[in-house]
Amino acid sequence: MSLRWKIVLAIAGLILLLGLGGTLDARYTASDLLENELQRRALVIAEDLANPAGSLLLTNDAYGLYEQVSAAAQSSADVQYIVVFDSAGNVRASTFAGGLPAGLRPANRVAPPESYSAVTLQTSRGQMLDVAYPIQSGQLGTVRVGLSKERVLGRVDRLTLTLLALTAGILVAGLAVGYLLATALTRPLSRLAAAASAVGRGELSHRVAQGGRDEVSQLSATFNAMADRLKERDHERNELLAKVIAAQEEERKRIARELHDGAGQILTSLLLGLKRLEDGATGGAVRGEVAQLRSLTAETLDLVRDAALELRPSVLDDLGLVAALEHYVADCGRKNDLEADFQSTGLTGVRLKPQTETALYRIAQEAVTNVVRHAHANSVSVLLDKRGDRVVLVVEDDGEGFDIERVYRRGAPAYKLGLLGMEERAALVGGSLTIESYPGSRTAVFVEVPLEAGTDGHNADPGR
Repeated sequence: MSLRWKIVLAIAGLILLLGLGGTLDARYTASDLLENELQRRALVIAEDLANPAGSLLLTNDAYGLYEQVSAAAQSSADVQYIVVFDSAGNVRASTFAGGLPAGLRPANRVAPPESYSAVTLQTSRGQMLDVAYPIQSGQLGTVRVGLSKERVLGRVDRLTLTLLALTAGILVAGLAVGYLLATALTRPLSRLAAAASAVGRGELSHRVAQGGRDEVSQLSATFNAMADRLKERDHERNELLAKVIAAQEEERKRIARELHDGAGQILTSLLLGLKRLEDGATGGAVRGEVAQLRSLTAETLDLVRDAALELRPSVLDDLGLVAALEHYVADCGRKNDLEADFQSTGLTGVRLKPQTETALYRIAQEAVTNVVRHAHANSVSVLLDKRGDRVVLVVEDDGEGFDIERVYRRGAPAYKLGLLGMEERAALVGGSLTIESYPGSRTAVFVEVPLEAGTDGHNADPGR
């Protein structure tokens, strides 16, 4: 979940907590206040009725008592019943036409030294507040007044719904304001996160726009300074790596030349000397020994020439990348009993920059070597293609494939460093390298570099 939505949800949670908490508190407070008010009204009615009821009970004036009870019952719409009991517990006056409901008489009694008793009863008409008030301290009897709590409960429910609706409205408004506020607060962080991701992908030129003097702006300034330093260090590393690779290629070229010109000439001379010795030998045994020495010398000469070619093929410098790759792929297929195919389109007669040709040749060499060593493939194909202003190199095999993520994380150092070296070589000439592979499937290496024809006068033979 993004930080923006975390802020919005935090605001929503706070509004809900305060709104629901306030609603519950208001509901309980209002319920207590209204019940107290209802009880006070019931006590007033009972007290007003108890004073004259005592005299009427003493004079045994049933009709007058009935009139007093009827008048009291009409004093409030909440009054549901009034009953006057004498000291013996007999009903002397009541608003019930057909007698008392079952269980009403014992439901509420005044226990000394209490001055009255109030209880809530559940009846067929709903909840009732039943108040028992003694007449002349209970010596003459008791007045029972029952007030309906429905209006009180209805007012509490309406208040609760009003507060809930208000909470919902505040929640909607709070979400809108919270979203706008969170967007304003997290936009700089989002830009900073995007810049960090870009730098993590190697896009070291990415920077964060700064504004203000808050903590995020200070963090952005620090990030930009770090990115500048990383770009400077990356530039220095690339320069150093380019110099190391150039020095390596020069050393390869020197060693290859010495092997070809020095050791190769010596071995050739040795072969000629052994030939003359073989021609002048008279004994069969001596002739056989000399022939064996000639064979070993010829094999050594082939090994020296192969080593010189592996170190730095002269055809790469003389005829260019297309001819060098064509020769290398064919030679590699022949030596490793592998069906190897090379195709080139759009690059006939075109020479690239020496650094680009060397990088593409070494990448293809490493890719084909990996096929031979690890893929257990039957065939490999190498394609060199000109596509617009780009040069694309594709090396594909029908081998076992591998898990790219696992190799990069936990692969053998030699294999992993080989892949990283291919990436570095492509990056040094402004290109990119992509590897597609799955366990049990094929592997394809794609390299794409800018097409920059050489300007040093080297051109391939147009008749190729």
